[in-house]
Amino acid sequence: MQYSRRPYQSRPVNPHSFYMGPWGPFHGPVRRTDEDIKHDVESLLFYDGLVDSINVNVQVSDRTVTLTGTVASSLEKKAAEDDAWAVFGVRDVNNQLKIK
Repeated sequence: MQYSRRPYQSRPVNPHSFYMGPWGPFHGPVRRTDEDIKHDVESLLFYDGLVDSINVNVQVSDRTVTLTGTVASSLEKKAAEDDAWAVFGVRDVNNQLKIK
């Protein structure tokens, strides 16, 4: 008996129809909900050591992230924007953070 490394060899493989998500490959383009994107942005901001996430508010509308609130420095403002861009599914980031 011969074993192969590729499962389901009788199935045609079309690599352009799969997208890798956080839980594995999915058929077709995956569109994440605004709630999922908001949760991921807030989580990244919380765990980022450069950003004090208590004063940062996150709103997501049609995959566009809007950051409002206050931060201590321009470095913190840039780090918050970078965290928002790092989330899968974000189309645009509107950084309205103010520096104290």
